[in-house]
Amino acid sequence: MTANNGGWDDTSGTRIARVILEHAARISGEQDISALVGLHAALARDLVGGNRSSVWLIDEVHKELWTRVADGIKEIRIPLNAGLVGASIAGNEVIIANDLSNDPRFHRSIDRTSGYQTESVLCIPLRAANKTIGALQVLNKPGGFTSLDAELLGLMAVYTASAIQTERLRHEAEEGRLLRRELDIARDVQLKLLPRSFPAVAGIEYTGFCRSARFVGGDYYDLLPLGNGAFAFTLGDVSGKGIPAAVLMASIHTLLRSLLVRNSEDLASVVGELNQAMNLTSSDDRYSTLFCAVVNPERTQMRYVNAGHVPPFILRDNGKIETPMGGDIPVGMLKGSRYRERTVPLSPRNLILCVSDGITEAKNPDFVFWDESTIQKVLREHL
Repeated sequence: MTANNGGWDDTSGTRIARVILEHAARISGEQDISALVGLHAALARDLVGGNRSSVWLIDEVHKELWTRVADGIKEIRIPLNAGLVGASIAGNEVIIANDLSNDPRFHRSIDRTSGYQTESVLCIPLRAANKTIGALQVLNKPGGFTSLDAELLGLMAVYTASAIQTERLRHEAEEGRLLRRELDIARDVQLKLLPRSFPAVAGIEYTGFCRSARFVGGDYYDLLPLGNGAFAFTLGDVSGKGIPAAVLMASIHTLLRSLLVRNSEDLASVVGELNQAMNLTSSDDRYSTLFCAVVNPERTQMRYVNAGHVPPFILRDNGKIETPMGGDIPVGMLKGSRYRERTVPLSPRNLILCVSDGITEAKNPDFVFWDESTIQKVLREHL
């Protein structure tokens, strides 16, 4: 059964969750950019259940395409526009081909040389610095590839292209300039994770905003209409700052969305499963606060789990502001932690404000902190 929730297949949620967290630990700890490209390709292959993956790049000098990474085979070189991968790069388009018997774009000579039998192909262009530099390719998924697979690998293509571009820059720039560029790339990846549009949802007006204190922060949020008419929203803050925090943030963001689509009726189990996955794959100093909530289809109730996050502010019709209390420890901090789901009533004109400690711990030029009373005052005055 496939749930129509932004392109996520809830039947594969558990497998996707396991794959993401298993690979995230290796990726976040890898300092060698060259090895990182191979790890990204392996993650792409396993995310969609393919048999082999490869990363193809453009050789501008020789007008060829070559494999920077290729499972089970040595480096391959083909003419610039040859094959499905060449068509993907030339047209800057995603290509899904599940029937190669009569596809004129398929480059059959590679199979004849290698002995491998290609049955289905998914190609995603790699773009960096506003141009296509290559393609990420995955082969032979049982049953064929789908548009959901292409959507799932879109972020991996961004990561892979960013890693390749970073490596190239290391040959061109001094250390300080390179570090800034790496942070810019990581920030760009982080921003691509956050919602960039807010489609209309019946019975709810909503929006979100995030600006990192540094180039790359650990805050993340998601706004997710669910198939049954409910509406889920999450806000979290990963420990630390910079690139390691952004990598963990991306993994949590993707896993949490998958878990919510699969089982939004039991938020305690959702957060508990996230906590277990993080404990299995992350270091002891990596954890995240998290507020995870679902508003029911009737818009009369909010169910939530608060894992050590700043509680939200609820502005009632009469002007009173409530902060739902009760919470548990952050996810990833302690193995076996149990989480409790709580509920609060809502009415149509209520307003819910969720913030991170980037707001509650903000200071003015006189080093005076914003406290809850200040936030509540601003909430009443401007909303």
